[in-house]
Amino acid sequence: MSTQEIKIITKILRELSLYFLIHNINDFTLRTERSKDVTQFTASFKTPKNKEMIEKMVEKVSREREIEVETYGWELVGDIDETSELEIASLLIDDIDVLDDADKTVITMRRISKYRK
Repeated sequence: MSTQEIKIITKILRELSLYFLIHNINDFTLRTERSKDVTQFTASFKTPKNKEMIEKMVEKVSREREIEVETYGWELVGDIDETSELEIASLLIDDIDVLDDADKTVITMRRISKYRK
């Protein structure tokens, strides 16, 4: 895995953590699993009463990945200190799934390292 890919994964993790904390999800786990071609991010937390934060997250991350951002300098799209709304992560993640019940929410996101459309 390249240093560039590791930096991208780290940026995604930081932005996800910031998003949860700003939206008052203070007790969560964030796990990564890396294989040769895919990095999977799994976030688990107690299901909030207001699910608007989850809906907003799914909407943002479900956008099509923008490979051009990575190719031409993803560093230029901004710093996570300036945004709390997944603006960067949404450009770098390929898909998202949500398992939601009354007690626990599990959000799984995947990033394909060697992007293929």
